[in-house]
Amino acid sequence: MPDPAIATAADYADAMITARRAKNALSLLLLLVIVAQLAIFFTARFSDVIFPREATVTAQPAEGELAVYEASGPAGVRDERWHDYLHYVVGFANFTGITFAIVLAMVLLLIVTIMLVGRLIGVARTTSAYIWCLVLVVLLFPWQAILADETFRSRDFIVPGVLYTWDELLALARFPRDASAQAILGWARFVVWPVVALILLLVIHVKSNRGLRQALGEDYVAEEPAPRV
Repeated sequence: MPDPAIATAADYADAMITARRAKNALSLLLLLVIVAQLAIFFTARFSDVIFPREATVTAQPAEGELAVYEASGPAGVRDERWHDYLHYVVGFANFTGITFAIVLAMVLLLIVTIMLVGRLIGVARTTSAYIWCLVLVVLLFPWQAILADETFRSRDFIVPGVLYTWDELLALARFPRDASAQAILGWARFVVWPVVALILLLVIHVKSNRGLRQALGEDYVAEEPAPRV
C-alpha cells in the first residue's frame, strides 16, 4: 500500500507544476500584449500607416498650374487595410491585457493557497509576486476609458492606465518633438510606463519561479550555520 504522505506530496507537486505552466504561458502572453502596444505606438509615431502623409508645397504654382508636392503621393493617402488591422489589434490588446493580468493574479493566488495548505517553503516569494501582480493589474487597467465619461469626470487631467485606447493613440501619438511638458508626458505615457510594466512583469515572473522551485525541491534553501556558543 503506498504511503499516503508521499501520495499527497506528489499531488501537491502535480498541482503546482500545472499552475506553473499556466503562469508561464500567461506571463508570456501579457509580455506580448505590452510589446505590441509599444510597437503600435512607434508605428503611429514614425510611419504613415495610421496617419496619412502630409503633403507640403515645394514651390508656389503659377496661375493655372498645379502645386508641386514634396511627398511622393497625394496628401491623405494611407493603407486602409493596415490601419484597420492595427485598430483591431489595439482593442484586442486592451481586452486580453486586462484578462491575462487578472487570470495571472488568480493563478498566483492558487499557488499561494496550495503552498499554505501544504506548508511548503517558498511561499514568501510567491506571496510577494502575487501582491506585485495586483499592482500590475491596477497599472494596466485603462482607467481613462471609464473616467473620461462625463459622469465621472471632474477635471480635464485624468491619470491613464498603461494600456491605451485607439482614440487616445490617434489624439496623442503625434505630440511635439521638443522638450516641452507635452512631449515629456507623451513619452512617459506611451513608452516609460509600458517599460515599467514590463519590468514589473519580469519581477513577478522571477519571484514566483524561485518560490515554486523551492516548493518543488528544485532550488534548495541554503541552511545558515548554527551560532557558536
